[in-house]
Amino acid sequence: MISNLKALIITHKTTIILLSLLILLVGGGWSLYRNYQVSSQANITEVDLNFDAEGPYALLLPRRDGNALQLNLKRTSSYDEITYELAYTSRVDETTVGGKAPPPTDEGGVSTGTIDRGVVGKIDTSEKKGEYQQEILFGTCSKNVCKYDKGVENGTLTLRIRKGAKAYRMVTTWHLQQPDVVLGNLISGDGHFNYEIKAARADLSLIGHTIINDLTGLPKLPEEKQVLGKVYAVNVPLAKELLPGTLTLELAENPPAEAKIYHFNEGENKWLELDTKISGSKLTTTASGAGIFAVLNTRRVK
Repeated sequence: MISNLKALIITHKTTIILLSLLILLVGGGWSLYRNYQVSSQANITEVDLNFDAEGPYALLLPRRDGNALQLNLKRTSSYDEITYELAYTSRVDETTVGGKAPPPTDEGGVSTGTIDRGVVGKIDTSEKKGEYQQEILFGTCSKNVCKYDKGVENGTLTLRIRKGAKAYRMVTTWHLQQPDVVLGNLISGDGHFNYEIKAARADLSLIGHTIINDLTGLPKLPEEKQVLGKVYAVNVPLAKELLPGTLTLELAENPPAEAKIYHFNEGENKWLELDTKISGSKLTTTASGAGIFAVLNTRRVK
């Protein structure tokens, strides 16, 4: 009986010792892991990527109601982590009286200015896909009730894409418009890209919304071609079509006489050369619809 009791005490002490060792090992391992994470993040170098013809890029599509954007990331399979920040300006909500908004005056505490907004998010890159899609709301939703920001037109998209110990920071500007409101005059955020549609306002209203953003990369170029200036994409909601229009793209300096505007045809996965007129630093052509547009020139062999 006494020997059994001694054996039980020894076993109990051994169990306590083993559990204590296990706790120490787990705690120490977690501490080492956290220190490794902090050390790894501290050693990451961030590089601004303004443009790389073979690098990653983002396309933006407006939702049909204009209250959200569809973020389409391209050429991302070799990256370990992707985060984004969408920054924009919206109208300040007006104070309501009796369920109705009062006139926009400074009396009665009415605010009719603008306010900076932002949405931060992370893309799950565990599958190492070449493309990712993410819907970004202009506002917030709770229990299936959404409150959307009003008057959203201009903004930036900042992408941070990490590959090993190096992170690339890419900034894209975008401009959201309603073709019927602006009477078919679609303009990029920097004012150097213009897509003008000559159509009745009723036809323009069927498009809903358009968005123009500049790109940090682009689909594979034709052989011996190089990009001059910025690359732009103009897009409309899914299942909508952008009417043909006159496209004008302005460069920082006068291009060579042989430079042309090209339109990337996603269905055929190729660049199409457009009949282009050059006047100083401006190039003009007729475009058939939405897509990616760039000024291309034959690369000179040194």
